[in-house]
Amino acid sequence: MNAIKLSPNWLLQLVMILTLCTVAFLLTIIFAVNQTFLALIIVPVIFIISILSIANLRFMHCYKAGIYYSQGLSKKYINADEIVDIQFNSLKLLTVLSVSLENNKEICFYNWQFDEQAQQSIRCWYSKKKNRCNNSQHTECNA
Repeated sequence: MNAIKLSPNWLLQLVMILTLCTVAFLLTIIFAVNQTFLALIIVPVIFIISILSIANLRFMHCYKAGIYYSQGLSKKYINADEIVDIQFNSLKLLTVLSVSLENNKEICFYNWQFDEQAQQSIRCWYSKKKNRCNNSQHTECNA
């Protein structure tokens, strides 16, 4: 079975954690809060936010039949027949996968790394116009 198992964008996660730490540090300097307050309040908040962010990265697998992913503690599945459009929006640090569904709902995935071959395969699998695809764009599962 053809599948694409995506890996988390760890660089994005690191940048988010470092940004939170920097903001916490700047808040203590600006408001002249002592270091005990930082240790007792802000550090646990940063830790909880980091754990929740990493917990949201459990897995995401794209199959020809649909997209299977975790979101927090729940697992969800999007059937390929429900997908109307797929778009990849690339910024410097991240690539956002936007999935438009038949019920006018849009789901965005931003915590994942998409290389060019994975993007082509995903576009081909879920495109309503199959004539844009060729057989060389299929990715074998490496599990």
